Amino acid sequence: MKLNFFKMQGQGNDYLFFYFLDKKLPDIDFSELAKKTCDRQFGVGADGIVIVSTDPENDSFMRIFNPDGSEAEMCGTALRCLVAYLYSKTNKKTFSINTKSGIKKGIIVKAGKNPIVKVDLGIPEMIEENILIEHFSGHYISLGNPHFVTFVENFDEFDFSKTGKKIETDIHFTHGTNVEFVKLINEQNIVIKFWERGAGATLACGTGTCAAVFSGTKQNLLKHFVNVKVPGGELEVEFDGKHIYLIGEVSFVFSGVYEI
Repeated sequence: MKLNFFKMQGQGNDYLFFYFLDKKLPDIDFSELAKKTCDRQFGVGADGIVIVSTDPENDSFMRIFNPDGSEAEMCGTALRCLVAYLYSKTNKKTFSINTKSGIKKGIIVKAGKNPIVKVDLGIPEMIEENILIEHFSGHYISLGNPHFVTFVENFDEFDFSKTGKKIETDIHFTHGTNVEFVKLINEQNIVIKFWERGAGATLACGTGTCAAVFSGTKQNLLKHFVNVKVPGGELEVEFDGKHIYLIGEVSFVFSGVYEI
């Protein structure tokens, strides 16, 4: 079987999209497909795959699978990329996309080769405050998927990969967690390093970026509009006190055919 796909990225956080809006969803193991295609040495290479299918009441339904085959509830980067792709096909500017964590809205802020997309990631939930994991104090937050957010003085003071993996798999988190290490610059600027559940270190994480800003506002460290520097570029986050919005540029990388 041959599957058409396209690759898109936002701030270096890259995904392979398998698009089934115009065809029947095949009966295949998407978990295994993710393991094989995401491998950067023996596959195509990506931080995850996105399965795009029809939805009776929305523009599409989106499922996300990590490189280890696990399924993620949500992905802010993949959502922004999909909004941009749908815009290129329909010329609409606002979209409603169903996900495992509910319906998400997106809008094209600036069109062009590398469009700027704003998505509403909903209402963040503070699951647990001021918990101590591996000597790091932080907030446990849900944006449809789990995040442990901790503010640090310096990224060089700990082994990032070792610590990220330990926190991800700590018994405190029943199904594992994404991890954000955040350095505060001032009340409108932060720097983040990400360790994603099922993917490891990534250049960006949309929901993680929003979780970090939400955590910062709850600690009165940040204002409600924040510029965020991530390893792969820059993002903006707006928090209106209820909903949180992610804003950033995305780009199309290439398309191809994968044979199972």
